[in-house]
Amino acid sequence: MNLYTRLAQLARSQPDKAAIEGTSHSLSYRELDVAARRVAAGLRSRGVGTGDFVGLRLKDTPAHVAAFFGVMRLGAAILPFDWRGTQAEFERVKGQFGPAIILTDGGAPAGLAGAMTDLADVMQAEPDEEPVAPVENAPMGLSLTSGTTGTPKAMVVTHEQLHARCAARTITGVFRPDDRYLSTLPLAYPAGREHAICVILLGATLVIFPSLFEPGELVDHVNANGITALIMSPNSTRALLRMRPASGLLMPGLRTMISATSKLQPEERTDLLARVAPGLIDYYGSTGTGPIAAITRPADIVAPSAVGHPVFGMEVEIVDDDDTPLALGETGNIRVRGPAVSTRAIGAADEREGFRGGWYYPGDLGSLGEDGLLHLHGRAADLIKRGGLMVHAQEVEQALRRHASVQDAAVVGAPSATLGQDVVAFVMASGPVDARDLIRHCRRELAPYKVPARIEFRDALPRNASGKVVKAALLELLE
Repeated sequence: MNLYTRLAQLARSQPDKAAIEGTSHSLSYRELDVAARRVAAGLRSRGVGTGDFVGLRLKDTPAHVAAFFGVMRLGAAILPFDWRGTQAEFERVKGQFGPAIILTDGGAPAGLAGAMTDLADVMQAEPDEEPVAPVENAPMGLSLTSGTTGTPKAMVVTHEQLHARCAARTITGVFRPDDRYLSTLPLAYPAGREHAICVILLGATLVIFPSLFEPGELVDHVNANGITALIMSPNSTRALLRMRPASGLLMPGLRTMISATSKLQPEERTDLLARVAPGLIDYYGSTGTGPIAAITRPADIVAPSAVGHPVFGMEVEIVDDDDTPLALGETGNIRVRGPAVSTRAIGAADEREGFRGGWYYPGDLGSLGEDGLLHLHGRAADLIKRGGLMVHAQEVEQALRRHASVQDAAVVGAPSATLGQDVVAFVMASGPVDARDLIRHCRRELAPYKVPARIEFRDALPRNASGKVVKAALLELLE
């Protein structure tokens, strides 16, 4: 299965439908197909072929999406570079994965210009007429992830695996063929890239919006341009909650909002449905799996820990440290398998890291309820052992976020000479509050041994490409 062939079908069946609307120009499905075939031909003439990694250091434009499909047509694999990244980051990824070519659309730092090829020059080629490369079980692309540790690796995603992820999202209700889907996540990031490709495979319209935006600009764009679906990080979603009207909906024409990369609180989900948009899909997943579970209806908002029912094609088990399945309600390691799940990583110390016995272990702790709902209880690495007692960092974070003057919080286990580890919280405040206020609040919300011993205030928390807090960076601040 080569996913490019779906674009070719759509170019014939709905040639004049808008495929992509960018800030400066748009492409119909026919035009997108021609652009993709130009990319393929230009790469082929430069010696790129099946199995090669093609680096894309491109801004979020229609041409970036055309490059995705041009690379696919060749049977090559996408290697994303964040165009806003530093030269050191660029050199590290380039050296680690060895792309055959790196495409850019200008704006590269002086020290990088010679290492890249301009996409516009590549697209001067006549549209490719060679047969589409067969790619059974071959990489479609690499999804770079630093997890929450700060050490990057790449999950290998095949054409078949991305197809399964798109199917799961569609069945869950994320996409419909008549959608005008607003992309607010960078195309270089796994979620932004996968959602953009899925929208095109379904035959809907992808509307590209700058990934750095003011909430008011987003609301105006959604309401003025008939946007029916969009994806946002929880941080951006919370900014919309602060704009919610006293009555009615902030974006009444929006069919659904998709929230991903980290979990919303139940009251946030309820407020979003009541005051922001009529539909909400909040899903839990990972770079190695795509979506694992999703909350799609108000009835699923039963507890702060709930992350939804497993999506189509995803088998979920909870096991102990010896990989023995646990009973319903018991907390243990989450493991998953299915056609959407990656089977190897590149750049990890062990390419099988996270993979065991046909299962993938995303590194999270969870439990399954009798109703089939998956509950998330934090990262296995976030389990703080304080004087022999176990503290889940996520539980403390949730308690802190319930304070009216807390915008966000991250909790880590800091080394302690007497306890082994102690609980330290990093807090982004949204109003007047001091450490004593938060300690008193936590004492009302938590058992004594879970209350933070120390609270640090920060204007921002360090985050990775997916918007998740990099706790390794927080621990470094304590050294």
